[in-house]
Amino acid sequence: MRAERNAGFALLEAIVALAILAAAGLALFAALTQSLRMVDRADSARERVQLMRNALAMIDTINPMERESGSAEIGEYTLTWHATPLEPPQDGANGTLAPGLYLVGLYKVDCKLTLRGARVQDFSVRQAGYRQVRQPPVLQL
Repeated sequence: MRAERNAGFALLEAIVALAILAAAGLALFAALTQSLRMVDRADSARERVQLMRNALAMIDTINPMERESGSAEIGEYTLTWHATPLEPPQDGANGTLAPGLYLVGLYKVDCKLTLRGARVQDFSVRQAGYRQVRQPPVLQL
C-alpha cells in the first residue's frame, strides 16, 4: 500500500516563496526611492532655473552707469550686484558723425543670490550702461 501524500505547500516551499517576494519588494522599493530622488533633483533644478531667469530679468532693468551697486528682493531671495566698467564711457553715435545724446559704457555686473544670508548662486553678466548728456536739437518750422 502506498502512503497518501498531503497536498499543499511544504514549509520550505513557503520560505522560498517569501524570500523571492522580499527580494522583489526590495528591488521595487529601491527603484521607487531612486525615482523620488530624481523628481526632487528635477524640482530643484527647475527652481534654480526660474530663480536665475528672475534674477537676469531684474539685472536687465538696471542701468549700471546710474546704479553701480545695490540689492533687490526676488521673493525670499536677495539679489545683490556690483558693476565695474570694462571700457571707459564713450559718446554714442547718431549716424551723422556727430556725438549722440547718450554716453555709453560696457560694464561687468557681478551678482550674488542669497537666501536668508546663505549664498545660493553667483554669476556675472556684461551689460551696457548709459546716461543722457545732451538734449535733442529743437527743430524750427
